Amino acid sequence: MSTLEEQFLALQQQFASLQAQLQAAPTPMQSADDTAMPTPMQPGEHAAMPTLHSVETRPHYDWSPSDALMDLMELDTPIHTAKPMPDSERKAIIESYPPMAHLEYRAPVTVPYAERLMNRGQRYEDNALKQLQYLLSAVFRPLDILTKELFAAENGNPNLERYSIMLRDIRRLLIHVCSMMTQQRNNIALRAHDPSYRLADASEVKYTLPLDEYQQTLAQQHATKKALREATVPRRQRRFNHNSSNNNSGSASNGSDSSFFRSGPPSVQGGFSSNNNNFRPTNNDSNKRNNNPFRQ
Repeated sequence: MSTLEEQFLALQQQFASLQAQLQAAPTPMQSADDTAMPTPMQPGEHAAMPTLHSVETRPHYDWSPSDALMDLMELDTPIHTAKPMPDSERKAIIESYPPMAHLEYRAPVTVPYAERLMNRGQRYEDNALKQLQYLLSAVFRPLDILTKELFAAENGNPNLERYSIMLRDIRRLLIHVCSMMTQQRNNIALRAHDPSYRLADASEVKYTLPLDEYQQTLAQQHATKKALREATVPRRQRRFNHNSSNNNSGSASNGSDSSFFRSGPPSVQGGFSSNNNNFRPTNNDSNKRNNNPFRQ
């Protein structure tokens, strides 16, 4: 028994020493200047990406939240099939977070010239996307306030950098959705002019599309369509001209024969005398009277 107790005590001591070493070892996310603010990465730089969270991405791709987190964040709510929030509740949430000074939350305005060309269906589709853009822009209010609070209250927290990266990723994905909606509205504006027109890529705009870029896109695609149409017209035109020449030659031959074969009674045909009594006696009336046996 004494030997077992000694082994058990030795194992406890080894476990305690290992635990002390793990606690004393620095984590990969800590650096020499943990209290310093994270410096933003400049464009073109490729810094080593820190470990953002404790959830493994490979070989497992999903994770299960705790019951407390599920209840607090309402994580059991469906993303796409949940009932819409009442307007009063939505406005109460939005008004709880002030807007950022330089950020434009309103959806961009449709190009006026394109709006006049839209039919009823295109106008309805454009307005629906515009309303969705406005509703989606409200998400940036609490998101930006959360980022501000983290930088103000958690200064010196070694986890601040990875939290900020995750919030930035959320913001970039939301901006991507807004940009895709704007690109769809741009395509609606172009299809209002011609159903075959579409925009290649989205750009940063005040309108859904700047007026000069809109007109330039219309001019380019109209010129391309006109060139394609003119490239196919000569072949059809040659066929039409050939048929027209055949019809003209046929009508000309008919016209040459029409001088000989004239329509109408013989009395009005050319080349013949209209007087058919040349070989009859001139006193035709007197002969009729004399030859009538019933007249005296």
